[in-house]
Amino acid sequence: MAGIVTVAAVLLTAVTSAAPDEARPDFLSVQWHVVERREPIHFRIEGYVYNSSSMRVSDVRLHVEERDSGAHPVGEAWGWVFADVPARGSAYFAIPLQAAADSYDVTVVSYDPVGYEAP
Repeated sequence: MAGIVTVAAVLLTAVTSAAPDEARPDFLSVQWHVVERREPIHFRIEGYVYNSSSMRVSDVRLHVEERDSGAHPVGEAWGWVFADVPARGSAYFAIPLQAAADSYDVTVVSYDPVGYEAP
């Protein structure tokens, strides 16, 4: 029984110590562009999240920082990738915006690891 408790404690420590690195993963990258439509949402950012790792991820949360011409924040938006991002693959997203800005920063803020996939 003591062995099970020790293994559980080691696993819990490994999971909690990995959390800060997951906030900005190096293996997830974002490619996007702004789309202007007539209805129902006038502006949105759409694109793909690319996963260069061998691990499938889900629940990828994105943050958009909207900036004016002086690079000052003027708004923000939040969104999700519509599906799991497979290992060495990509998945689509679209995030509605309140108005057009001069520039945008789109970052991955969180995700859930699903499991490793064979090459």
